[in-house]
Amino acid sequence: MNTARAGWAEIEITPPPGLPMGGRGPQFTPGASVLDPLIAQALVLEDHGGRRTLWVSMDMIGLSYSMSSMFRYELAAMTGIPYEAIILNFSHTHSGPMTGFEGYATETPKPEALQVYEAGLIPGTVRMACEAVENLQPVTVRLHQGQSDIGINRRRRNQAGEMEMNPNPDGVYNPDLWVLDIAAKAGGDRCVVFCYGCHPVIVYGFAYDGISADYPGVCRGRLEEALGQGTHTQFIQGLAGNVRPRLLADPEAGRFRKSTPEDPVAVGEDLAGDVIDALNREGETLELDLAAAAGFALARRDRNRILPLEHWQSLAESGDEMSRNLGRYWTNRFRSGLSPVQVVPWGIGLVRLTREHRIAWLSGEVLAEWLGCLRDWLEDERLIAWGYCQDGRGYMPTDEIIPEGGYEVIRSNTFNKTGPGPFVAGINETARQGFLGLARQLEEG
Repeated sequence: MNTARAGWAEIEITPPPGLPMGGRGPQFTPGASVLDPLIAQALVLEDHGGRRTLWVSMDMIGLSYSMSSMFRYELAAMTGIPYEAIILNFSHTHSGPMTGFEGYATETPKPEALQVYEAGLIPGTVRMACEAVENLQPVTVRLHQGQSDIGINRRRRNQAGEMEMNPNPDGVYNPDLWVLDIAAKAGGDRCVVFCYGCHPVIVYGFAYDGISADYPGVCRGRLEEALGQGTHTQFIQGLAGNVRPRLLADPEAGRFRKSTPEDPVAVGEDLAGDVIDALNREGETLELDLAAAAGFALARRDRNRILPLEHWQSLAESGDEMSRNLGRYWTNRFRSGLSPVQVVPWGIGLVRLTREHRIAWLSGEVLAEWLGCLRDWLEDERLIAWGYCQDGRGYMPTDEIIPEGGYEVIRSNTFNKTGPGPFVAGINETARQGFLGLARQLEEG
């Protein structure tokens, strides 16, 4: 039997109050109080041949590509793990700091306090990853497949036929719950990694300036209580781009209700129960045979659908902070002669656990529909997909979603410097070719 090794570690990354909060576009709400801590976690897996992969999970909205690429470079340099085998995954809590500030469409300078916070984030997380490497020990690795219904699709047409952000019981979401149970052969130490796709947007509904890990933090805590103190429980965000917590949905009224302090607890406990149910299923032991490949799919923007200069000039005079920031940024950019981007380099990757088990990761806010596409293209019904990896910014719709319009297709693009126009059809084929190429790289060694 092949011998695998694994090591894990975690640190607290709670920011001080006063930093701008993420998940609100280019507007600057300072965090006022800490409701529960934010953490970063690292897991290192090593197969019998000494090949390794590193997964870092962080309670934050995401990072800009410039910062995440530097982050992964430092992790590779300090651990010796290949760059393409290092994955940063962001829980995308909307109640954490406004990391990834550089990518927002605003001319407001990055706050010095946020710069100080991020300056300590990389070395602290690199030390955590090195600790995980130092903690490597022989383990057994078992994969469990479960299901959870805590999420619901959030794209629904109103009576006028316009796409709004409201609960859609008939819309696509992924009930797949992927759980990796890693136990030390010497006994005692245990790591449980679980992936599910659902927006952590509960807390800011009742505490707009509260700092919190939202339902993933509750879930990790409940799992540790159930599985034993000291169990490393690591959440990985899936394809949550158009998925919100079902508990907040009122499908008959066609809207999401305002959240309460009890809601993140209820959702976190429900997800923890679903993880435990999955662990109680038989599962299968994995003989790790690790490999990784990564690259970019070039997703084209539709520059013909960018609103004219007059629109942005009007927004620049708005009394609303976000609209004013967007208007000023795009007005000045167009006047400077720097045109909007033609393509968005979309980070994608594949990690092989065994010859029969692969993980697809994608940067950005990936819509739930992509999982079915990936499984078809790669002819792998057991494929799991992670979103919000490396660069956690910008919605990524499929070709089928683009004509529907709505927030994820139109409005959200104006928030990012890679906007402001929507994507053009053809993104499916770009992604398909990209992933097929990565799959060939894995097969060729």
